[in-house]
Amino acid sequence: MKKTVFEYKDYKTYIHEKILASPNKGRGIKRNMAAFLGCQTAYVSQVLNQHVNFSLEQAVKMNQFWEHNKEESRFFLLLVQFQRAGSKDLENFLRTEMEEIVEKRSNLKERLNIKDSLDETNQHIYYSAWYYAAVHILLSIPEFQTPKSIANHLRLPLKQIQEILSFLETTGLAVQKSGKYEIGLTRIHLSKTSVQIRRHHTNWRNQAITSIDKNEEEALHYSSVLSMSDKDVPKIKEIMIKAIEECREIIKVSKEERLQIITMDFFKI
Repeated sequence: MKKTVFEYKDYKTYIHEKILASPNKGRGIKRNMAAFLGCQTAYVSQVLNQHVNFSLEQAVKMNQFWEHNKEESRFFLLLVQFQRAGSKDLENFLRTEMEEIVEKRSNLKERLNIKDSLDETNQHIYYSAWYYAAVHILLSIPEFQTPKSIANHLRLPLKQIQEILSFLETTGLAVQKSGKYEIGLTRIHLSKTSVQIRRHHTNWRNQAITSIDKNEEEALHYSSVLSMSDKDVPKIKEIMIKAIEECREIIKVSKEERLQIITMDFFKI
């Protein structure tokens, strides 16, 4: 099982193991790292195998190369600074910083294990934009459980996806396992009276408009302006509700392969 950067006390060991865990046991990765840093491959090998350390500027580049999120980047920099420390006082200070981060993450995981719903503050963030829910549900599909695959699929910046995943992980909506993200234990549900429900509907109606503009053959959009009797309005509404219920029964046992959106509008003016 792949470990996270938070489980290491030596950044060189961390990089070595990441390389070995990569496809083809990391063949060519040192060369790619060197090209990314703008140095020779021999220098990268020297850093990983001798008493030479990356500079902090190079450590920042390494964060980019390994696609660390904000918290991972911060911890990796602390590891590099720890290796470069020139005094015991500085070593002790940096060690304490890292231990506090590890302890905080451990306590957070314990809290998330017993959390069964998203609190109001985080609901506000989750429903502030469509892509939080999109990333969240994409994690149920094995093909889309890494930041890069999600960014490519949704055509959003990698940094933005990393921030979203960090939020989902912090709230327990996602968990990181073996270098991939999966849907977490926390559940989210909106009642009809929730102040977030309007935002939720608006987010996806806006995406429906985008879908209409794309005019994709596979998509289905239906709009009709009509007149009808008052007594038939409840009948139409009931048909729609039953259709939704039937769809939900199919979705319950359906294999997770793609992200689909269902929106339905039926109202008077």
